[in-house]
Amino acid sequence: MEQAQVEDVQLSDVEKKMLYFTEAHPTLPDMHSVNEEFERNYDDAEYEAKIARLLKHARAHDSSSRETVWQDALDALKHEDHYILVMVHQAFGYGSATRSKSRLRDFLMYIVLGIGLVLLACLVSFWRADH
Repeated sequence: MEQAQVEDVQLSDVEKKMLYFTEAHPTLPDMHSVNEEFERNYDDAEYEAKIARLLKHARAHDSSSRETVWQDALDALKHEDHYILVMVHQAFGYGSATRSKSRLRDFLMYIVLGIGLVLLACLVSFWRADH
């Protein structure tokens, strides 16, 4: 929001509140209605591009001594499911490898679990046939 002021980019109240949006847990008391209004009246791609551009400019204009602050903030966000991560990814490509690894790990875990359940069912079936 600071960078938007520097660049004289207008952000509506809805756009500002959407920076806090997450489906994982409530963030603002009126987030449900804010999200509904956003979906009705705003273009996702346009909004995401605007915020990604502001993020990129803010980080580029920030002093190098604050890079660890940026990195810590981005690291903290990547463990949650926040809408702003879409813009962070567009701006910096940050988090895509982590999400891909996480999805691959989850997929493999489901495959192994499925195979384990099938094997267990086969063992139970063979055991019952012998008894």
